[in-house]
Amino acid sequence: MAMDWAMAAGRWLGWAWLGVLAGCGGGKPQAADLQRAESMRPADARLAGKYQRSCLICHGNQASQAPLAGFAPAWKPRLEKGMPLLLAHVRDGFNAMPVRGYCNDCSDEEFGRLIAFMAGDGGEGAR
Repeated sequence: MAMDWAMAAGRWLGWAWLGVLAGCGGGKPQAADLQRAESMRPADARLAGKYQRSCLICHGNQASQAPLAGFAPAWKPRLEKGMPLLLAHVRDGFNAMPVRGYCNDCSDEEFGRLIAFMAGDGGEGAR
């Protein structure tokens, strides 16, 4: 009887541990995520130029600690705070994000499109 209980507890702990490991793996970018972040660009050539000139240096580089472009798990908690707050962080700077994100000629509309592009999978409009 005690042995049955110990075996059941051991199985439960094993499944719980696997769940923890699975959860950790989903939050960290893998090599394919980094490769995609380095290569994806907005389809709009003008926006792609601004992205490449201003955003890619941090959002295409895992070492920068910025959320990788196209890596949804990193963007989800940010998007939950709302686009107005994200735009304010870009305009005013926030943590390591420089004021205007190195894009002094970007409009708020362009910042919003760039955020949406990076937060998405790069699907619609991406190349």
